[in-house]
Amino acid sequence: MMEIRHFITFQKVIECGSFTLAAEHLGYTQSTVTSHIQTLEEHIGAPLFDRMGRRIRLTDIGSKLLHYSQEILQTYEKIETVASEEKEIQGELRIVAPESLTVYRLEPILSEYRKKYPLVNISLSNATCSDNKKAILNGSADIAFVIMQKIQDTELIVHSLSEEPVIVVANPDNALSFSDSSYENQKIRDCLIANEKACSYRVIFEDYLRKKGIELSNTLELWSIEAIKRCVMSGLGISCLPLMTVKDELYEGRLKIIPTDVNLESIFPQLIYHKNKWTSPALSRFIDITLNYSKEW
Repeated sequence: MMEIRHFITFQKVIECGSFTLAAEHLGYTQSTVTSHIQTLEEHIGAPLFDRMGRRIRLTDIGSKLLHYSQEILQTYEKIETVASEEKEIQGELRIVAPESLTVYRLEPILSEYRKKYPLVNISLSNATCSDNKKAILNGSADIAFVIMQKIQDTELIVHSLSEEPVIVVANPDNALSFSDSSYENQKIRDCLIANEKACSYRVIFEDYLRKKGIELSNTLELWSIEAIKRCVMSGLGISCLPLMTVKDELYEGRLKIIPTDVNLESIFPQLIYHKNKWTSPALSRFIDITLNYSKEW
């Protein structure tokens, strides 16, 4: 017989991408996780996952069940909070965000939320903006932050929080200027120090260089913005970053802005969640606090 815990396990396997990690997160043995999935498969009469070595992927039937599973668990969550809605707010809040917003924007939001609602169990994980969006669509997160061009997606509720300028920065001794037409259609010796290829502000800068016909000598990919800034300050190359991440270094003279002949396209910190997601009291209060703080960004 199917039980709520079987659907919870199903969701956790999707979220973690493996039976082993799901077992660790749930405090189960791997055999228990396997048993839960087998119970669902036996009841439905079809496999939910394709097993390809250590990797798993949802089957077509598994993808269909995912939708219904999310509805079941949302209903279960509503039932669990019926009595507590009139009391102190509690529950779980799964947040995903890029490193840039986690470091430079979320601290006061999380601090106030924790003080006001100490019974809410908050989990926060960092990933790329595209992965954060996927986490909302597959139900593995309740709410996500992204920083990119404005999202247009009929499956999502989107709150655009502010507009963030994107700038090119370098060591103060770097004489490079993209506003100088002599650099057009040239290969220059500077190295681009950047996040992963899908990073929104890296894409904006590389599009700009492509239009100008400018080629950099090579690219150094780093995960951490702090690591990127340190490498740029030491003279290893240049980078394109949101202004909010380099304000202190610019003010202190440890970085300088490299001029461009046009302003680079702005990006937007955005708060997103699924349109079919039940806004629990815990989620609703978090949204309210975030929107209030974003007025000062």
